[in-house]
Amino acid sequence: MKRVLLLLPVLLISCKSIHSIRTTGTIPLDFKGRIALAKMQAHDAEQGPAASRITAAKLGIAAANAARTDNPDRVEGHYWYAINVGLLADADRLYGVKAVEEMQTSLQRAIEIDEKYDEAGPLRVMGILLVRAPGPPVSSGSPRKGLRFLQRAVALAPDYPENQLYLAEALQATGKIDEARAALHKVIDAPALSGRQAESEAWRRAAQKLLADWQ
Repeated sequence: MKRVLLLLPVLLISCKSIHSIRTTGTIPLDFKGRIALAKMQAHDAEQGPAASRITAAKLGIAAANAARTDNPDRVEGHYWYAINVGLLADADRLYGVKAVEEMQTSLQRAIEIDEKYDEAGPLRVMGILLVRAPGPPVSSGSPRKGLRFLQRAVALAPDYPENQLYLAEALQATGKIDEARAALHKVIDAPALSGRQAESEAWRRAAQKLLADWQ
């Protein structure tokens, strides 16, 4: 799963609340089942028509929220909640600003619990969120702050290509273009992750495209 959270320009009016979300899907009673459902829905929310992506992300949010409510000291619920909120915001921009706020709060808690989870996933997602989200007064985006999170993610999991890919984006956004290109070359040259060839190839293509764009 690419889990690329786009978070492109957010709408400033008529923002929907994440807390008003309702879903008709069935949520498992056990923690493991809830996390498995949240992961599966995040995968489904990445592709297809907007309506189906929204439905998948909402169910993923409900599952992850149930997991983090009953198990607040486990990282998984907070992390997958943030992932699904980001994917919902990408499919329905009316959640824009509210989604950024929800993601930051949940990701900060995930970082506090276990910043190494999912190859430094909480740091990675927080970093790219801050790089891509609009800055004040619209939202709380900050490429410089995002860069610090992504540098930490790479320090913890340097061989995970998505960390290097997002680090490159943060470096470019803060004017460090040579370092950004070097990070992209690491993505391009990295061996495919075992059992995740499709994702590895997608990261490689994304790095190649950015490298071409930054010439």
